[in-house]
Amino acid sequence: MSKQANPTVIGGFVLGALALAVIAILVFGSGALFRARVPMVTYFPGSVQGLSVGAAVQFEGVTVGRVTGIELSFSPDSGTFSVPVTYEVWPESVRILGPVSDDSPQNILRGLVKDRGLHARLESLSFVTGQYLIALQLVPGRPVRLVKDPDDVVEVPSIEATRDRMSEMLENLRLDDLVNEASLTLASMRQLIGSGEVLRLLETLNATLDQARILLGDLDREVPPLALRMDSTLSDYASLARAVQAGVVPVAENLELVTASMLELVRRVDAQVVPLSGATQAALGEVEGTMRSLGQLSDDVSGTRVRLDQFLTEATAASRSLRAFADYLERHPEALLQGKR
Repeated sequence: MSKQANPTVIGGFVLGALALAVIAILVFGSGALFRARVPMVTYFPGSVQGLSVGAAVQFEGVTVGRVTGIELSFSPDSGTFSVPVTYEVWPESVRILGPVSDDSPQNILRGLVKDRGLHARLESLSFVTGQYLIALQLVPGRPVRLVKDPDDVVEVPSIEATRDRMSEMLENLRLDDLVNEASLTLASMRQLIGSGEVLRLLETLNATLDQARILLGDLDREVPPLALRMDSTLSDYASLARAVQAGVVPVAENLELVTASMLELVRRVDAQVVPLSGATQAALGEVEGTMRSLGQLSDDVSGTRVRLDQFLTEATAASRSLRAFADYLERHPEALLQGKR
């Protein structure tokens, strides 16, 4: 007969196993059973495919919580579906710098939602596995739209996921129209190639390239001699400029001397012409007085009338000549030095 097992020994083994399990949970779970948790919820309007319970909740790339539940809800009033995702955040994951607030973590998170624009977004964890996580981020200035906010759960508004925006963009691209346009373009290209226009165009292009190569060869042969001639011409022009500059300076100095001499001569002529003109006018006045006296004498002496008339005629001519000479000197004072031309 077999011996009956001792209950005391069995109970000791069971208690030891339980103790080891508790120790393992405490050691490997890093106190997860006793950490503080803040329940939160976000209503995502689109698909949450790839997000699963236990997925990480991150803020600025740091894991601060995990997803605890995913549900599907329907609103009869609006006729729309939404996906409320519940998750928890661990306050101990954030180190507080400075004075610690006495307010509860729930109220602090609600303040971040209201004042700092805290939002939740689905982000891809791996393109290979298709897994997603929840990323919390601050978006100041973005309107806060909440569905409902129970007293014991902090609601965080959602932001459209990147894949949702890409899906919307692809829908707006009208791929059917793009495919039709691409097909028409390919058909036109096929028709153009088959018509022989492309071959003629290529032949013309080859001929043009040959002419361009010939022209470049001619330029390579002509440019070096032309450059040498240009250098020589520039050197000649530089020498000519230096020679002209050397000759212009003495000419300018002589021109200044001639100008000064002419100004001095004009001043002297002006000084001589003014007295001469005055003397001429005085002589003319005396001649006119003499003619008037002779005219009076002609009334008393009739015998000399003819001779006096002749004398008056000659005197008048002389007076005109003197007046014309005086006017000419006034207009041409240089005639005293050079003579009348």
